[in-house]
Amino acid sequence: MIKGREKTLARISTIVQVALSLGCYWFVAWATNNYLRPVEIAAHDTNIVYLMIIAIWYTLIKEFNLGKMLRVKTYSELFAEYFAMVFISSGLLYLGSLFLTDTVPVLILALFACLNMTVLFNFRMLSYTIFKKIRGKGYNTRNVLIVADDDSYLHFIDRMLFIRDWGYRVWAIMSDGKIIKNKYDSHVRVMHEHFQLNEIIDANVVDEVIYCKGKFNNDEVRALIYACSEVGVTFRVYSELLSVVSMRSHLTYFKELPFLTFANNTKNYFALKVKEILDFVFSFFIVILISPVLLSIAIAIKIEDGGSIFFKQERVGLNGRLFKCLKFRTMVENAEALRVKLENMNEQSGPVFKIKNDPRVTRVGRFLRKTSLDELPQFFNVLKGEMSIVGPRPPIPSEVQQYQRWQRRRLSMKPGITCIWQVSGRNNIPFDEWMRLDMMYIDTWSLKLDLMLFLSTIKVVLTGDGQ
Repeated sequence: MIKGREKTLARISTIVQVALSLGCYWFVAWATNNYLRPVEIAAHDTNIVYLMIIAIWYTLIKEFNLGKMLRVKTYSELFAEYFAMVFISSGLLYLGSLFLTDTVPVLILALFACLNMTVLFNFRMLSYTIFKKIRGKGYNTRNVLIVADDDSYLHFIDRMLFIRDWGYRVWAIMSDGKIIKNKYDSHVRVMHEHFQLNEIIDANVVDEVIYCKGKFNNDEVRALIYACSEVGVTFRVYSELLSVVSMRSHLTYFKELPFLTFANNTKNYFALKVKEILDFVFSFFIVILISPVLLSIAIAIKIEDGGSIFFKQERVGLNGRLFKCLKFRTMVENAEALRVKLENMNEQSGPVFKIKNDPRVTRVGRFLRKTSLDELPQFFNVLKGEMSIVGPRPPIPSEVQQYQRWQRRRLSMKPGITCIWQVSGRNNIPFDEWMRLDMMYIDTWSLKLDLMLFLSTIKVVLTGDGQ
């Protein structure tokens, strides 16, 4: 019901925003060529750039849900989302131009990003204000009949009745429930169930029927579906089952047989592929950019005690896959053997072993840990496809064996170099809170969230808040 209408408006809004973005680039290119002639601007193929803008902006506007109708989001939240989207899109446009055409001049790209950010943000604010006024005056509404009982999810009925921005008007509620009648009789007509639905539809203006009874009756639902479909009235079923444990549900078909599928991890295949591409591209450039830093750290480790530069440890990755995780060595060579003697000093709850002032850590190691520079070799794990830049930290097999069953869900997403808990207190948070933050990351994952965590990690590295 609501989703169908919102998806159509979201597509229109997305297309309009892509068109506005194309207009912004054309204007910036025209203005710089005509009014900034003293500035040397390299020539580039604008036609290919336009095609890249269409592909990149359309994809990321959809991914960030920036075409979706606004309801309760604040201006600051929306501004942050547009800033993140334009930042990522402009970066991808620049990288794409390196491989597909002449590089887009930095001046044009910077002016375009600023203008694009301003235009798109103001477009959303204007459209939000217009739609809010239209719905507030009662225009473009659809009459809805709700079929309910005393076991119905009353919060849903409340929202249908009192949120005018949705554009739906509850014409009546069909129910014999005493709770329903006592609560809603003063707000809307409550009809007894002895009335025949087909007669009600024929004699009144009813656009949609929503079945939201707590006690689901297959025969009753089947009869209501037929009564509505005969005259072209939309019939919908609302059930609390579809919100079980915040799991994502969707309808799938196997050989034309319908299945209602529940998956408690992200199934946005396209967005995950974009994440993999971004992981590889950014890791490749980061490794090249920081190669002098990697070399300097390697020399420092070697000078201190002459031992190995890297520490390779078996970790658990996506859905239980094992791989060798790379880190700069920050402890003495026999650190694993010494751990048995230090078990009683463990400061972390749960199966994780961590000591704030671990005596096994070397002088160079303390600096590397404090700045998180010991994690840099893991960009090679990202290039191999074993890890992501952002994701739950990869545990060791012995830790996973001690997990409670619900905690194993953190393995349902590819592990990362950084995640929420690393920028939210790091070692200072208890194990259960650590697991909760990882679950929150999986449940709310998006490319925007990855960007925010990546930027927060840079802040941690620069301020030296690591441990």
